[in-house]
Amino acid sequence: MARTIKPLTASQIEKAKPKDKEYNLFDGEGLYLVIRPSGAKTWMLRFKDDFGRVHKLKLGIFPEMTLALAREKRMGYRRAIAEGKELDEILGKGEYAPKIDNSLELISRTWLEQYAKRKPLEEHTKHKRIRKLENHLFPLLGRYSIADIRPKDLRLALNQIYEKSADNAQRIRADLVLIFSYAVQYGYIEVNHAREMESLDLSAPKNHRPALPLQKLPELIRRIKADTGYVLTRLCLELSLHIFIRSSELRFARWSEIDLVKKQWVLPGKRTHLNGIKHSDRGAKMREPHIVPLSNQAVEILCQVKNLGGSSELVFPSSYNGAAFLSENTFNAALRRMGYDTQKEVCFHGFRAMARSALGECGLFQRDAIEKQMSHQERNDIVGAYTHVAEYLYERKRMMQWWSQYLIDIEGRGYVSPYEYVTRSSLTNTK
Repeated sequence: MARTIKPLTASQIEKAKPKDKEYNLFDGEGLYLVIRPSGAKTWMLRFKDDFGRVHKLKLGIFPEMTLALAREKRMGYRRAIAEGKELDEILGKGEYAPKIDNSLELISRTWLEQYAKRKPLEEHTKHKRIRKLENHLFPLLGRYSIADIRPKDLRLALNQIYEKSADNAQRIRADLVLIFSYAVQYGYIEVNHAREMESLDLSAPKNHRPALPLQKLPELIRRIKADTGYVLTRLCLELSLHIFIRSSELRFARWSEIDLVKKQWVLPGKRTHLNGIKHSDRGAKMREPHIVPLSNQAVEILCQVKNLGGSSELVFPSSYNGAAFLSENTFNAALRRMGYDTQKEVCFHGFRAMARSALGECGLFQRDAIEKQMSHQERNDIVGAYTHVAEYLYERKRMMQWWSQYLIDIEGRGYVSPYEYVTRSSLTNTK
């Protein structure tokens, strides 16, 4: 007996929140709404052909396509099937496919393929790039010929995207400049109208990857140490404060990369992929080996981690499956458990911003040495060529030990600014 599906309501759709994994809300008769982790809500229609094969058809994006319009589309497709129309005609394929050869969507996809080879981009990065366009730009302008799109159209689209996601609006605007430039080079258009969008006021999101002010660092340290969750998660967060590497660089770590005697962690440019574990081959973000000097405190934390992990080659195995890694959502979930708003107050990536701010403020270390430790790519090719060779390793060892000692001292004695901490230490050493 077929399961009865209660039709959706507009309020139910509006209130549907994204989760860690995408999920579906069903309206019945093959119509359902896919809610993705990004927050995008996509109408889909599922139906069978005469041979019993299942087909899935994307109808549009909510709220541009309302519930009523999605049901109207469903009715139209079901009527076409009942009338015996050919599947290609229903799906708009084959001879029934749209004849626009220079649509914004088609040119964007062609551009990305070439751009990905030239950069080069890893497959998962390319996928994220196109999904952003599919979710936000293509529903608005994708079907139009790029030659017919004017600055007004781009402005309206970007403003509409900005209302939902300021970050995506910024990134899509940058991609549009490159897409339109590609179209000019290959003769689809004569003028890059997207360049006129560079002066469009799309303010960067104020709380993108938020970080706490340094004054709140002692409280953060205390909350982490008092956390009652999975002990390995707590140690991972403690360690990340001391070494401030990126999430994937930390989560996918293997013990073979770490030398506790030399007090050094060498992040590889690429790691060995573990079957069934997505992105487990990610190494250092810049795809080149990156050295992380380990302070005495970092080594102590890693020793505790090793004792907990037993014989596992993984530094941070999941609590649910010892053969897998901690989830990418683990850290921010732990911060929320501690009472932090990860959208407005602090997220895991914000640990890097706090460390960078303090190291710059203390005045002890060269900018190039700090940037090298942050594993930031030098924008200037000439400067980058020299700083790549100059590892500043001796200075970075001193830097990491200083940072760990600073964290320990402000936790126990209360906050002082990095500059004041250095000044007090200097005065003490001269007595």
